[in-house]
Amino acid sequence: MSVRSLPIGNEEFARMFQKCIPPVGWMKEIGVANSGGPDSTCLLFLIHRYLSDVKHVSSQDSPRNVVSLTVDHDLQPTSSAMAEHCSEFAQSLGVQHITSKVPWSQSPFPPRPVEGEPFESIARTARYRSLFQSMTRKNLRVLAFGHHADDQVETSLIRLSWGSTAAGAGGMRPCRRWGMGMDQGDSITSYGYEGMDRWIVRPLLDVVKERILATCEANNLQYVTDPTNFNPSATLRNAIRHELRHDSPEGMTEADRPLLPLGIVERLKLLEKTAGSLRDVSLSLDSSPDELRSAVSILTSNVKDTDERVDSILKRCSLPTLPGTFMMSALAIRRVDDPTIRRALVLRIMRYASYHPWGSMRADAGRRKGSISQVVDQLWKPFHTKSILRPFTAGGGVLWTPVVVRGNSIKFPKSTAFAGIREDETVGWLVSRQPPMNRLRQQERGLPNRLEINATNPITEGWHRWKSGGAPVASVLYDCRFLVQFNLEKMPREIASRLLDPDSQEKMMVYSKTRWYWPSVALEGNGNLEVFHDKISEKATNPFLGDADARAETRLYPHGQSESLDSGWISIEWIRPLTAL
Repeated sequence: MSVRSLPIGNEEFARMFQKCIPPVGWMKEIGVANSGGPDSTCLLFLIHRYLSDVKHVSSQDSPRNVVSLTVDHDLQPTSSAMAEHCSEFAQSLGVQHITSKVPWSQSPFPPRPVEGEPFESIARTARYRSLFQSMTRKNLRVLAFGHHADDQVETSLIRLSWGSTAAGAGGMRPCRRWGMGMDQGDSITSYGYEGMDRWIVRPLLDVVKERILATCEANNLQYVTDPTNFNPSATLRNAIRHELRHDSPEGMTEADRPLLPLGIVERLKLLEKTAGSLRDVSLSLDSSPDELRSAVSILTSNVKDTDERVDSILKRCSLPTLPGTFMMSALAIRRVDDPTIRRALVLRIMRYASYHPWGSMRADAGRRKGSISQVVDQLWKPFHTKSILRPFTAGGGVLWTPVVVRGNSIKFPKSTAFAGIREDETVGWLVSRQPPMNRLRQQERGLPNRLEINATNPITEGWHRWKSGGAPVASVLYDCRFLVQFNLEKMPREIASRLLDPDSQEKMMVYSKTRWYWPSVALEGNGNLEVFHDKISEKATNPFLGDADARAETRLYPHGQSESLDSGWISIEWIRPLTAL
């Protein structure tokens, strides 16, 4: 038996497992997305075996239990049988198992997909939503997926087929935050503030498929295979998989390719074009499996190195700032001369300050080359003493404003020139939420006002959950930037009774204040508006931010705005991390 096909040992897996530990550490329990295939079957077995080892269970660096989570799409005749197989396998290990069936047409799930619709995409979105709901009900914070080294190659190639940069071609991360999703409100892809406290880990990313199969064989693990995974016409991933596994040593040619949908053919052509433009590696569909894995591994390593360099720059260049904003020295960042690091730095800051869901493409200005280049050109324009800096926007819902900082004060000139800056002053870039379009234009376009939120329903629903044994807290995500929490135990009973009264016209609203769009909580009704709370916590204490994000520097406030109202039962905290994960 070759080295590559050796089964995965317990100590080896222990090292893999600890390489993907979330920044917040392991929780008491970890979930495994169990589809019944060889990858997830192997992963569930490995995690269970690892946690069954007394040496590891007694450690504070590991979870205590594993839970198997399966989604029954109910889209194939064999769906129920596959879900039952997952349940039986988990039970054979003594592992708790949960199967959730997709409730098609029940909000937020769409109707069952029909012929002509993107079947795989719809099913995948529904699967992730179902897994997230199972995690929430089970109070799981970490979910492990069985993606492996060959999946990593396919993911890299898929991203290249959409014109991705080398950073995107680095593939999946061993650990990442679930994030807020792609949309807001009741969308199936909206995960809100809860998604900021969930983690996805992939312990097997460095393992090739042959070793997973060898592990299943060596331990007599029974698994199922999904026949749709081998239809090259079904999805772009299947088409790439088909090409990579073709018997021809030269790889597939145009003539060798089966009759694929035109969209997939175009993506494959763009893949080759984009891959040919990569500087650090040689990557194409003609490459051997080992060459592909090696190339993607280099790209993945480059992404990690870039993240670490950006972390260092942010730490070195950041300045004390206003709540909900980021500020850095304009001169200090000019020392960054690597184009890749500049782009990564801009993307990190945009994601932090944006009002779009954290982790969404919109928070990164769609990662459009033109938008990112515009920011880079402004921040690193050729310098001379007469250089003029002006506020600008370039997508992502972010405003870049040049400022002059002196001590604990910030000046906002209409334009900033380096000439005339005093020795005790610093030219900085203040990055903040972009001002919204005016109310009339919002109404004309049928857009909701995301800066006005009615918190009455979350409060009343939270109240009923509390009285049924739940936690005495109601939470509202404001503008995808702040977490507003209501302590129902401390909430005055008079206010509670007014909000719970079905005949009452009063409502608890969250509005914005100042040019920085900070939340302000008020009780509104009967022609009155009473503001209860607008104090923003000086140091974040919510579980969504790690120590590196809970910055304790003195925050600056514009003149006359340092006074704030503190209700004693409402808290407002910034929720967007500045870290890579």
